[in-house]
Amino acid sequence: MPVPTRPADRLAQLDDAIASVTWSPDSSRAAVAGVGGGLWLIDVEGRLLHRFEGHADGIFQARWQPDGPVFASVGQDGRVRFWNGMEPAPLEVFDAGASWVEQLAWSPSGEWLAVGAGRVLHLWHRERGWVHRIPDHPSTVSGIAWRPDSKVVAAACYGGVRLYNPATGKPSGILPWKTSMVSLAWSPDQRWVVAGTQELAIQVWPYPFREGEELAMSGYAAKVRELAWHHSSRYLATGGGTEAMVWDCGGNGPAGSTPRILEGHTDRIQAIAYQSRGHILATGAADHSVLFWNAGKSSTALRRIELGSPITVLACSPDTRWFVAGTHQGELAMIQAPAN
Repeated sequence: MPVPTRPADRLAQLDDAIASVTWSPDSSRAAVAGVGGGLWLIDVEGRLLHRFEGHADGIFQARWQPDGPVFASVGQDGRVRFWNGMEPAPLEVFDAGASWVEQLAWSPSGEWLAVGAGRVLHLWHRERGWVHRIPDHPSTVSGIAWRPDSKVVAAACYGGVRLYNPATGKPSGILPWKTSMVSLAWSPDQRWVVAGTQELAIQVWPYPFREGEELAMSGYAAKVRELAWHHSSRYLATGGGTEAMVWDCGGNGPAGSTPRILEGHTDRIQAIAYQSRGHILATGAADHSVLFWNAGKSSTALRRIELGSPITVLACSPDTRWFVAGTHQGELAMIQAPAN
C-alpha cells in the first residue's frame, strides 16, 4: 500500500539554510538558526515573531532552556549567546576561547549548560555563571549528552566518552573506544550511552560501565550522526544511510539482535526525532521528504511530507503535537504529528 502523502500543515520561508530548530518549553514558539548566522523566533502557526542578529560568521546550534524563557546559540565567531524572548540584544555573550563553538546541551533540569569549544568543555550554571573550564580532551569535543538526572555530563572525543561531575568539574569516568565519535546520546532510563563512530558504526556502553561489556553495531553506509531514543528507552533509532534502523534495547539490550529496518527514503537520512511521549518517529532525508513511523509496531511509514529541498533538521514540540522540519533552502514546515 502506498504511503499517504500530504502537504505540511503550515509553511514559512526563511532566507538561509536551516541549521537548528529548538522549541520553547510551552510549545508555543521555536527558535530557528540559519547556517549563515540568522536567528528567528517563529510561533506554532509558522508566523515570524522576531529576527535576531545572531552570529556574524554562521550558527551551528541553538537550544532552549528546558524550564525557562532563555535559549542559547553557538557559532563560528567562537561565542555563546543567551537570548530572552524578543529582546533584540543577547542577555550575555561569552567568548569560549576557540575559533568556533559547535556543541551545546542543556541539562534536563535546566540548571546547567555544557558547551564544547574545540578541545575544551565549558560548564555554565544559572546562578553561578561560567564555573568550569575543562581542557585537554584528546580531540575536538564532538558530542555532549547529559545523564537524565543532570548529575553527570558526557563529552565525546577521540578515544571514547569522558564523564564529568558538573558540580565539581572533575572526571567521574570514561567509556573507552579506539576511535573518534561523531554523535552522542544517553537513554532516558540512564541505562545506555550510545555514540556514532568514524567507523560507520554505533558504539553502545551499558551504564554503569564495566570493561568488556561495550557493544558495537556496524553495517551502516555512512557515519551515524542521527540518534533518537524512544521515551521508554526500549527503542533506539539511528540514521547512517537511506534506511533508519531501530534497535530493541529492552531486556538484555541490543547485543546479538537484528534491528527493524525502515525503508522509504531514496537518499540519505539527515535528521531523526522521536516524540518525548507517544510513539511517533520522524525521519528526514536529502530526498526532500519527511516520513512518520510507529516503529515499535510496523516497518511501514504512516505518512510522507514532501518539501522543496533536502531536510536538514527535525524537532518535536514538548507537547508532542507538532514536528518542525527545516530544509537546505530555508523552508520551515510545521507538521501535526500522526496518531499513534
